[in-house]
Amino acid sequence: MGGSPVGALMNPSSIAIVGASNNFTTMGTIQCMNLLTCGYPGEVLPVHPKEKTVLGRKAYPSIADLPYAPDLAVLIVPTRLVTGMLEAFGTLGTRSVVIVTAGFRETGEDGRAVEKTLQEIARKHSMRFLGPNCLGIINTHLPLNITVGPTLDFQGKLGLASQSGTYLAQVVSYLHKNGIVLSKAISVGNEVDIDLADCVEYLGQDDATKAIGLYIEGIRDASRFLEVARRVSRVKPIVAQYVGGSEAGARSGSSHTGAMSGPQHLYEALFEQAGIIGVESIEEVFKVGWAFATQPPLKGRRIAVLTNSGGPGTAIAHTCDRHGLTVPEFSPETQEKICAHLQAHASGRNPVDLTFHVDMKAITEQIPQILFESDEVDGVIIHGIMDTGFMELLYPGMSRFVDIPKEKLLSMMKVPLDPLVEMPHRYGKPLLISTFFGNEDNCIRTFQEKGVPTLDAPEKTGRAMGAFSRHLTYRQRPEHQVPPDAEIPRDAGSILEDIGPAGLDEFQAKRILRAYGIPTPNESLAYDLQEAKEKAGEIGYPVVLKVCSSRIAHKTELGMVCLDLKDEAELVKAYQGLREKDQDSPVLVAEMLRGDREFLAGISRHPGFPPSVMFGLGGVLAEALKDFSMRFAPLSSVDALEMLDGLASRAILGAYRGMVPVDREAFVNILVNLGRLALHFPQISEIDLNPIIVVGGKPCVADALMILEKPSP
Repeated sequence: MGGSPVGALMNPSSIAIVGASNNFTTMGTIQCMNLLTCGYPGEVLPVHPKEKTVLGRKAYPSIADLPYAPDLAVLIVPTRLVTGMLEAFGTLGTRSVVIVTAGFRETGEDGRAVEKTLQEIARKHSMRFLGPNCLGIINTHLPLNITVGPTLDFQGKLGLASQSGTYLAQVVSYLHKNGIVLSKAISVGNEVDIDLADCVEYLGQDDATKAIGLYIEGIRDASRFLEVARRVSRVKPIVAQYVGGSEAGARSGSSHTGAMSGPQHLYEALFEQAGIIGVESIEEVFKVGWAFATQPPLKGRRIAVLTNSGGPGTAIAHTCDRHGLTVPEFSPETQEKICAHLQAHASGRNPVDLTFHVDMKAITEQIPQILFESDEVDGVIIHGIMDTGFMELLYPGMSRFVDIPKEKLLSMMKVPLDPLVEMPHRYGKPLLISTFFGNEDNCIRTFQEKGVPTLDAPEKTGRAMGAFSRHLTYRQRPEHQVPPDAEIPRDAGSILEDIGPAGLDEFQAKRILRAYGIPTPNESLAYDLQEAKEKAGEIGYPVVLKVCSSRIAHKTELGMVCLDLKDEAELVKAYQGLREKDQDSPVLVAEMLRGDREFLAGISRHPGFPPSVMFGLGGVLAEALKDFSMRFAPLSSVDALEMLDGLASRAILGAYRGMVPVDREAFVNILVNLGRLALHFPQISEIDLNPIIVVGGKPCVADALMILEKPSP
């Protein structure tokens, strides 16, 4: 794993566990028991001040009494003992530690102070640790399990990193019943040292892990997370649930792990930019992640739907269509091949609907073979395959009329599935199974054993295949290449150096924009009426007149903007009206932009995140419509283009109702350079460019607001 701290953590040859005893009501004992019974091949060294043996293993009274430095130490002890024990293991020579113990930053400032001490001890001894406040790790390929949930399945393909230990420890039975097997699983806890980005990086390099699932309550270093996830997601799908975007979710996450949550749209933008598939539930993390881990990727978006019932087939097709896929009608040639295996009333168009069809061969072998071989199909969804589960339901009624043992009947009804489960990898096309049965049915159990994902509702298969489509989009992205950062423009730097405590006014803000190549109107400052007349004459009527003051952020609402002044008489009247509202500030005289569309752009800052760049519909309705997209600086041209295409109303960027198409390259230049500006000047906390008026297809920033960060008291 190239020296990965998580790689060393997940593959120890010896483990010391402190906090285990012979009392099975304690967490430490249960974790030690699971370690001893999972098949871990290395040495286990319990440490206990009183017990001579722990679960049949020799116990050592103290860390100093251990015969050698174990590769990994696990601490499940009272909070007050953790720092001393971390120091003792560091002195002994152990370099990897899992701190299960809770009671740190989630309890307040005193807990945060203890976490800083842990960091200092770890740095002094060149140690890396997971936690505190976590539930451990699982490696089903070593095998290794130091969580409170036993290991039921081995040699899995789905990696998991979670800010909740529950999703490692309490999901054992759920995963087993759904045929989902984890490869590696990591409960990160408070992430004082090893964090989610470290885990994603490790799982991205791990050959046994084919897809990655994440449960996220908050990310503290979004820049590094973005860099790592963007790199990994091009190779392996990443599926993530974020739960800190609501008030209740943020409050719960904070009290749970001390997580730093953020607005939902912030994380949605982060996931998009990183190439992560964001989902709504932990069920989707597991089931969509398992589908990615076991099936070939999509190479196109044409989906074949095969079903024995019209309703589920329609639901699947509808859901696929809503998630960026197509369910195309097959060619006459393909329909002819399919209809050879259908009853006369059944449809071979797509969805292929067998209607009620007891013979399973058509739906498990004959028609799937045609679909997988067809060059009209990129992926296949099948609903309704079943055998023993259905016969179990029928047997009580049948037994009144037929004298046959149930076991014999069920054995006779078993459907051979070997040809079907081999098709996805033979033809390089994903297969998803929709079913209302669980693993009590032989077919479903066989699919799960053979690594074919089963989902318990038609719509879930459509959404899962939609996730394959999103990952196809991410895989097809050009490589993320940010142009080399140029020096800070001299004009911009000098303007900010000369700014007083009042901050930037609009004229100064636009001078900074122009220094970054962002277009603004022809405009000038005027300090009296005569000067305003002269500037208007130089610019040419019609003009705009507005108060220019760093103290006034939103001038329009205060009646301090006068538009479309056609001559000097209108200018004089407007000037006098503005002076009634503000007697001291200069006025800005600008050319009147006559455009056909209005947009906005800007930057904002959030703790733990790089500057976010926003683009959306502009004008006075911007806040009401809330049609915007977001990415994080630095932006590549690909990021900026995706922001344009991320608007729900993106159609108006093109040739729309007689308007010429917007110059997309010019907008890309604005967004990329806004990101540069934000990185160059961290003292600018907010930028709001609204409206950006499109004139003849070219964007121009009509109004600009820049807010400086308030100095610390």
